[in-house]
Amino acid sequence: MMSFLIFFVLWLGTLFGSHYLVYFTTIRSFNITNVKVKRTLFVAMSVLAVSFFVSAFLLRLSSNPATNVFSWISSVWYGLLLHLMIAVAVLWLVKLVVVAVGQTVNMRPVAIGLFVAACLVTTYGVLNSANVRIRHVDVAIEDLPDRWRGSTIVQLSDVHLGSIRGISFFEDVVRRANALNPELIVLTGDLFDGMGGDLASFVEPLSNLSANQGVFFVSGNHEGYLGLTEPLSMVERAGITILDDEVLDLHGLQLVGVSFPEFGMLNKRRSVERLGGSLDPSKPTILLYHTPTDVAESSSGRAEQQSRTYISPDVDFSFARDYGIDLQLSGHTHEGQIFPFTYLTKWIFGGYHYGLHAIGDFRIYISSGTGTWGPPLRTGSRSEIVAIQLH
Repeated sequence: MMSFLIFFVLWLGTLFGSHYLVYFTTIRSFNITNVKVKRTLFVAMSVLAVSFFVSAFLLRLSSNPATNVFSWISSVWYGLLLHLMIAVAVLWLVKLVVVAVGQTVNMRPVAIGLFVAACLVTTYGVLNSANVRIRHVDVAIEDLPDRWRGSTIVQLSDVHLGSIRGISFFEDVVRRANALNPELIVLTGDLFDGMGGDLASFVEPLSNLSANQGVFFVSGNHEGYLGLTEPLSMVERAGITILDDEVLDLHGLQLVGVSFPEFGMLNKRRSVERLGGSLDPSKPTILLYHTPTDVAESSSGRAEQQSRTYISPDVDFSFARDYGIDLQLSGHTHEGQIFPFTYLTKWIFGGYHYGLHAIGDFRIYISSGTGTWGPPLRTGSRSEIVAIQLH
């Protein structure tokens, strides 16, 4: 608990500090001396600093057009803030270089150029995030039954349905996924966004997902943030099969679904190892697990589990390799979503942050995600619907 409080205080200080730095740099770069203008700008930056928290609180109280719009604005602002911080860093670096060489330069045109660039990059990120591509991936699996050869599995991961990624966005995703004529559709966690919203409104488009062998779901960490009861109820109402530490035999292909560990859950690893013991090693097996990691051990502490999820993930994949898993389908990382976090996720997950990877006969595909979390923009990756063709 103490470590979480320290982290929260540091994070809050960084958040307010970054807003003040943008405010201070704007005042200096544009030589703003009018007291009313300075005060107005300071109040605006202070409000924007807490806007994301306020929007999350309002969404929990009521999901309506007003709270949805406010949530979108606050989320876009945080994306813009990141790019403004990069612009501010470049601006101060230029100023230091100019001072170091003993020159005098009017910094206003430089500031204008950098701030405009930050706005343009943010605009591109918003448009890019809404442009979901179809990502085709070929995977060879040994002893694949004839029935499955050449068939397509569609993976949707990290859609984050809620106030930002709404019904019209998801209806388009459903239409395009169905058009691939998949044998299976798998939802590998974070279907709903942790900030909430009118989840019941997504039941109908979810029920329209169609695949020859069915649609299957495993939970992610954001379903846990919402409290599993409501999101799982919505999935069930849509007629989608929830795989909660279960294995199914689909005409000779074993499909294993492992839920993301709930906070405080005990004996998670033990129950999953019992599940692994029920697998038929002679049949090919696909594992659905939200994070591109080994199946997590139990943890009674939220801070410890968050650390294993975000700071020191286990990418040994010992469970999958020990039990002969042929292919693991995961998401979670968003491939960083926004530059420069693309490099951060690559480093944290030891390179297992996106795409198809092989360790001997074991394969894992990590999706960059269909939707977005936080700022609804992508500047370091692409949103995707994954079409996996088996051979």
